[in-house]
Amino acid sequence: MVKRKSALSKLSVLVLCFISVTDIFAQTGIIKGKIIDSKTNEPLIGASILVEGTTNGTASDLDGNFVIRNVRVGKVRLKASYVAYRPQIKSDVIIEQNRETIVDFALLPDEYALSEVEVVAKVNRESENILLLEQRKALVATQAVGARELSRKGLGNAEAAVTAISGISKQEGVKNVFIRGLGDRYNFTTLNGFPVPSEDPEYKNISLDFFGKDIIQNIEVNKVFTGGNYADVGGAIIDISTKELINDGAFSFDISGGINTKTIGSGFLKQDGVNYFGIANKKQPSTNLQVYDFSNSLDPSSLTSPLNHSYGFAGGKRFMLGDNHNPFSFFVTAVHSSDYSYTDETIRNTTSTGVVYQDMGGNKSSQNINQLMLANMNLELAKKHQLTYNFMLVHDNDQYVGNYLGIYTDKYQSGGIYDSQGYLRRQQSNDNLLITNQLMANSKLTDVLTIDAGISYNNVKGIEPDRRLNNLYRKTETTYELLAGTGNQQRYFSTLKENDINTKVGLIYKFSSKFANDASMLKVGYNGRFVGDDFEAVEYDMTAIRDEAVSLDAIHLDELYNQQNLTNGLFSLDRNIDRYEVTKNMHAAYAEVTYQFSPFFTGNLGLRFDDVYLLVAYNVDRGGTRGQAKIDKSYFLPMLNLKYDFSDKQILRLGISKTYTLPQSKEISPYKYIGINFKSQGNPDLKPSDNYHVDLKWDYYFSPSELISFAGFYKYIHNPILRIEANNAGGYLTYKNISDYAMVGGIEMEMRKNIFNRVSTAVEKTNRLSIGLNASYIYSHLKVTNVENTPEKNSKLEGAAPFLLNGDISHTYVYRNKVFTNSLVCGFFSDRIYTIGTTGFQDIVEQGILTLDFVSSTRFNRNFEFKLKAGNILNPAYRLTRHGNNGGGNVILSEYKKGVDLSLGLTYDF
Repeated sequence: MVKRKSALSKLSVLVLCFISVTDIFAQTGIIKGKIIDSKTNEPLIGASILVEGTTNGTASDLDGNFVIRNVRVGKVRLKASYVAYRPQIKSDVIIEQNRETIVDFALLPDEYALSEVEVVAKVNRESENILLLEQRKALVATQAVGARELSRKGLGNAEAAVTAISGISKQEGVKNVFIRGLGDRYNFTTLNGFPVPSEDPEYKNISLDFFGKDIIQNIEVNKVFTGGNYADVGGAIIDISTKELINDGAFSFDISGGINTKTIGSGFLKQDGVNYFGIANKKQPSTNLQVYDFSNSLDPSSLTSPLNHSYGFAGGKRFMLGDNHNPFSFFVTAVHSSDYSYTDETIRNTTSTGVVYQDMGGNKSSQNINQLMLANMNLELAKKHQLTYNFMLVHDNDQYVGNYLGIYTDKYQSGGIYDSQGYLRRQQSNDNLLITNQLMANSKLTDVLTIDAGISYNNVKGIEPDRRLNNLYRKTETTYELLAGTGNQQRYFSTLKENDINTKVGLIYKFSSKFANDASMLKVGYNGRFVGDDFEAVEYDMTAIRDEAVSLDAIHLDELYNQQNLTNGLFSLDRNIDRYEVTKNMHAAYAEVTYQFSPFFTGNLGLRFDDVYLLVAYNVDRGGTRGQAKIDKSYFLPMLNLKYDFSDKQILRLGISKTYTLPQSKEISPYKYIGINFKSQGNPDLKPSDNYHVDLKWDYYFSPSELISFAGFYKYIHNPILRIEANNAGGYLTYKNISDYAMVGGIEMEMRKNIFNRVSTAVEKTNRLSIGLNASYIYSHLKVTNVENTPEKNSKLEGAAPFLLNGDISHTYVYRNKVFTNSLVCGFFSDRIYTIGTTGFQDIVEQGILTLDFVSSTRFNRNFEFKLKAGNILNPAYRLTRHGNNGGGNVILSEYKKGVDLSLGLTYDF
């Protein structure tokens, strides 16, 4: 009995303690408010608010609003901080139990307070204002697009985002962007500061449309270089920062659906072998050529009313660990999307004398399916050490079925009345997977010494499983027969496997301060990159089954190609394998000194040393071409950057640097890639390019969200690498150092301005109309001197459009928790060279186009948002043309329209 009473007594004490603790923690209230610019009344996005003496804080949202929960009752002190503004403290704020206390802040700009603000809540680098302030603070000129701007303009992925920046454009039919007239091989893509490889053997950089808006925090484009930058670049470094948790917790779900106007009633075709999630059947047939066991059908199926759709979620939480209340946070997001498109296409090609030998019309049914998953974990210790882990998985499947009918002299030579007329069906799927792991550590060893280190591992699988190619020639007025010859009845499997390991370590030593917010420091560091590629392509050629009449109204190729007909000897199989392997090792060391000579003038001097080893071993062309291509070279790369603040609103920056550009792996491997109307082959004799840069940029900031800037640049490229069309036996596009040098120069302009911005804190209302505009003029020049059988001629760089223009006008109306935003976004590029012609060929030119998009979003409250988008409203025609010989008219080589994309979306934030 005594023991029982003792146990009851202990239990009672525990219950009382629990009740007491619960009662204590229940005595909390909520603080709400808004933070604005005291001069302009503009909401400050991402401002930090902290209850002093605690770790309880948050950041203001898109409209400058904030909420701090679980604040202990009684008197507290609140501190509001924002980059380039004077901090403001409000004392004796009374918190009542289970009540909301309203506290508003109007911060005063402090033009020289650009040092880091120490806060618990993270600065919201999705915000346009925050990114603009960081751009203003930076020693080197940069440009960035955040998640908020992506949403406002309806930019669905990283590719669309960067093409909205001045001097950047997208070339149709090419996966990646052109920056200041320089294409894929001259640019460099990183993810959270680490290199990320391409999923496609045709490209150096990963396709930017891999990265959907759901995983992007912001994208930064660095067109000016420092010693710490990666140096295999000529145009710009594109750094994609993935999302992370901003506040204490978040969870949201979104869903959208839509259509492309061209797919309605189109008779859309879908190839066999790809499931709902875009996972392709990758099984290859037996090596026994007497067995026909291909897994996928040769006959596509029809889809009625294909609908674009996507759905996803995002969520995270922040915890305080240990007695020191060390913040630990995690964030996870995942999304699935599927998009359809249908195009009517014209395909032509000519000889070097201008005679059209291919003239076909057709249609292409295309579908893109992708899944994205991102996980981020962050741990801070004692406000001095930070450990971050990022995981990302991107699965992307692009597939299409193309049917083309018409004349192709080189292929369809039947010898009858219908000579050179035929039918081509091409079914292709590219199933790509990227898995990235990144571990980063930042530690403040002393007040003046910081170490920054990290390692990343990228694994890529780029697979083209079972490309199906079938050619038929016209036999009679109504019937066709299978076309004989190598490559005309073909099934193709290719696999690229890449392992990419990156390491970095850097030390930052801050000099003793001579001025307020002194930026003087020394940086030294090391970067290592170790890449291994393994590419294999397996071709299965099927001989033609003769005397089998086929009607285009009822093509059933599975009835012709099957095990029974193979056994009966009606056709035979042939198998060929092409391979190449790539080893790429890079070691780099750098040192740079930043010195602030005065409160207005800062300089940066850097030197980078790169040791590069690149080896490509190949066995291609059906075993007829074997060998190695090797580059083993070291580079010393000096860089100088200067910044001068004329006033609190005007900044002038100068950058001078040297970099280099290596050929892509496929450009120095003589592997042949066969497209619908173009074929390409690498060149083992390519040399790297040396790039010299001069950049000058002037910025004028009207307010924290408004600016106008002008930039001028000049680039001298020694041994430029370019794609050319040559009159060779196979008719292949190839790559060559066709000139001793190339020059690129230009002017860029950017403007962001509010037409009006009316804010009323009394009734919580905002009414703002803003415009954005950027424009570029790019001049490029080279002299073609190093191509046989080609007289010297002046030319421009491929992809260098002389004129680029992007503009948007946005209206935002906010009333309490309701937000209405409407944006009209346009883009334009002028005519530009697609491929340089040699040995009698004229240049292939991509004609300029104007695009227009409309985006509207309505947030009914803090939880519920509805979005409408109309993309490609003008539906322009995409054309490739070639100048006619001897003054003849232009020949259209390729032409199609994409259709208008319409979508509705819904987001719910819990």
